[in-house]
Amino acid sequence: MSVLNSPRRRAFACTVLSPLLSSLLCTHLLLAAGAARAQDAAPSSAASSASTGQRYEVWADVLFGPDGRNLAFHLPDEAVLPTPFAELVKRQLQAARIQPVQDSDGSPATFRTGVRLNYLLLPASSPEANSQVQFLGLAVAPLPVKRYMASYPKDVGQQAGWEGGVQATCHVSPEGQCQKIEVQMLPGMPESVRRFAKASFEGWAFDAQRINNRPVDGEIAVRFALRTRDEYPKDFRIPAFERFIQGR
Repeated sequence: MSVLNSPRRRAFACTVLSPLLSSLLCTHLLLAAGAARAQDAAPSSAASSASTGQRYEVWADVLFGPDGRNLAFHLPDEAVLPTPFAELVKRQLQAARIQPVQDSDGSPATFRTGVRLNYLLLPASSPEANSQVQFLGLAVAPLPVKRYMASYPKDVGQQAGWEGGVQATCHVSPEGQCQKIEVQMLPGMPESVRRFAKASFEGWAFDAQRINNRPVDGEIAVRFALRTRDEYPKDFRIPAFERFIQGR
């Protein structure tokens, strides 16, 4: 297994969708036996709901061969990851495979793409125990190399304890830019949140996916979550809390 040499690449946390290419619509990344056994061997506490843990994402740059097997990869954040965790991520990358990709003429092709690995970090059951890591799955998308976050919407920022988010989809051009951005949000969500997500995504840049080393269109979706600080007093029994409520 060779390793791609891409020191300038960066990893970012986000949620991704499969590329728009018709040949990739049915693409699903599969774990080989070694990675599957590692997941099955995790303690039962790793099956806890996501509300009891913290989600964490790791990006990698991966080259898949014409047969869909991993030929080479680069893990940009390896230097900052705990060594045991980095080794786990690399084993799962080595075992990853996709449905073979075809070139425009129908011939088998190599496919270079960003790969996101999703994990759930579960707190230790006791001070003496170690935290657990649950593997949630893999997905492919153009690899983010620049991320930008716009300023918080003023109307949201003025509301203590406000929490919400939207799902934004970026159609990535072969040049690695967002050509079109679509934002989906629930009814009642402030329009300012839609503008925040769109303005943020417009500042992103990507390494486009490549078929036989030719840049192609792709797609990535990100959930932009917003949360403001809860400014309520900790003791709800004190008069200050009543004054705070009455003054809103």
